Amino acid sequence: MASSNFKQLRVAVVGGGLGGLAAAVSFVDLVTSTLVDIYERRDFNVEVGASISCAANGTQWLREWNVDIPDMKPVILMKLVMRDWETGKILNQYNLDGYEEQWGNVYNMFHRQDMHATLLKTATSSEGEGTPCTVCVDHICQAVDYEKGTVTFTNGRTISADLIIGADGIRSVIRGQIGVTPEMASAPQTCYRCNVKREDIDKFGLQQYALEPAIHYWGGMEGKNGRSKFYKIVMSPCSGYDIVSFYCFMPTELTKHFEEGFVFSEVPVSDITQGRYDQLDPDCLDLIKHSIDRRPWRLYKHEPYAHWFKGKACILGDAAHPMMPHQSQGACQAIEDAAALGIIFSDKYNFTNDVPAGLAMYQTIRKPRATRVQETSWRATLNINERIGFTSLSAPDAALAAKEDKLTINEMNSYKMHDHITGEVAKLSA
Repeated sequence: MASSNFKQLRVAVVGGGLGGLAAAVSFVDLVTSTLVDIYERRDFNVEVGASISCAANGTQWLREWNVDIPDMKPVILMKLVMRDWETGKILNQYNLDGYEEQWGNVYNMFHRQDMHATLLKTATSSEGEGTPCTVCVDHICQAVDYEKGTVTFTNGRTISADLIIGADGIRSVIRGQIGVTPEMASAPQTCYRCNVKREDIDKFGLQQYALEPAIHYWGGMEGKNGRSKFYKIVMSPCSGYDIVSFYCFMPTELTKHFEEGFVFSEVPVSDITQGRYDQLDPDCLDLIKHSIDRRPWRLYKHEPYAHWFKGKACILGDAAHPMMPHQSQGACQAIEDAAALGIIFSDKYNFTNDVPAGLAMYQTIRKPRATRVQETSWRATLNINERIGFTSLSAPDAALAAKEDKLTINEMNSYKMHDHITGEVAKLSA
């Protein structure tokens, strides 16, 4: 039943990445007159990247928001494969054959550019149930007044909003403006992302299993020859099998790059194929040597933040819970943040009349679950057997078995956010 006290909101989404666009879509999908403005620091044509995992807990919201998923050119994953670093021999495999039947949604793999383009199209479309979003590029956030609800940009413009959503990423300005000072340290592992074109796999006779609907992993645990556990490869097809995406990890001391987050300048393949990469499975190494879009991704470990909102402003996604990438849940957790905000500020509840109370509810709903994923992503950094899926199997080496409180597919996919919010709201009037 809709609340009779619903009030039209003007929402400012600062940051037009995947999390910011998901937040915008979560409001556009509502049969309300919510007005959403997206402010992005640069033009969207610089959006780059590799594959994005979108498991059932993320896919369910894309479907609920009526996003055109086929337009994102998904690859539907059917297995997770663990391989030996040196030989490529399969050490373990988690099959996803019954995944959709069990969880009601498939496990999608998208290319970042495809996902971004479709979410942007959805947010700004006039065909949805809500009011289309407006988009303002070249708007770099400088300051936020979370009590008054204003955002000032470096171009001199100041805007007002009832709700400010900080989706401005790992280097978030809004995070600092609401009084969050990250407790962080350089991670012992860094990453390079790169892609291989399908046409090059065919042209050069490269390994065809790269085109299987699977995520393949090499390394991620100590080698018997002393190889660091921080050497790891994650490979999967995306963009309708036109691209095979790689995340290539190594000990941080091998990198020349120091700024946290993604870097947009391309690097030579020699930046990746160093250290123990000379011992990597030759089939995998050949693929990497034919890669394009090679870009560094410097990783830092953040401790959970004390709070995610103040007044009328909140943070989501990497701005709120930056995590190591080894549970493949970063995008899904940002999507869940967006979903929570859309539900809480819908006409089902009264929070449009008390935005700070709504943001307190958002923090109650999202912070414990996202923090849990953040913590287990760190554990999976240290041991690949802690990765969702592999936690349901016996580890190849019993000494590396996941801990008792391991994160599981069941925990992630059986969660019912609508019920959770309804229950927490009921407590307020109990």
